[in-house]
Amino acid sequence: MKINVVFLRRLEPDEVLAKIRIYELKYGNIENLGQRIGKGVATLNEVLEYLEWRRLLHAYKAYEEGEELDYVLEEIKEKDIDSLKKILTKERLKILIVLGREEFESISSLARYLNRNIKNVYQDLIVLQKNGFIRLLRKGRNVTPRLLIDQITLKFR
Repeated sequence: MKINVVFLRRLEPDEVLAKIRIYELKYGNIENLGQRIGKGVATLNEVLEYLEWRRLLHAYKAYEEGEELDYVLEEIKEKDIDSLKKILTKERLKILIVLGREEFESISSLARYLNRNIKNVYQDLIVLQKNGFIRLLRKGRNVTPRLLIDQITLKFR
């Protein structure tokens, strides 16, 4: 049985920039696309891309001015039950819940909080990162886990 897993995921600054670059390569600049819309010759897809591009630019500008980057994207991934159970084990779900409530300066501080072995926590974090739930950020000598998802919804069909 397949399940659609719907994520509301916060994009990181480099992801926002990458999306902006894609639109720049496709259209040149946002004004060009805005002119197509103004002339009434843009397709529905171009209008939707224009709106997304504006949101991306607005979010990134705020980030450059010192605010937290606030850009959420809905992603849908199709998974079977067995693979979902392998990814979202009890311990990994606990990590996601804890990261949603608190920030940790390192993997070792997270492991201490969870009362678990650092190596096992690290392995779980790698799986969660590969599946888009978290991101591991290097800050000096520390690696900091950061939760990327705001919501997970399972849709059965």
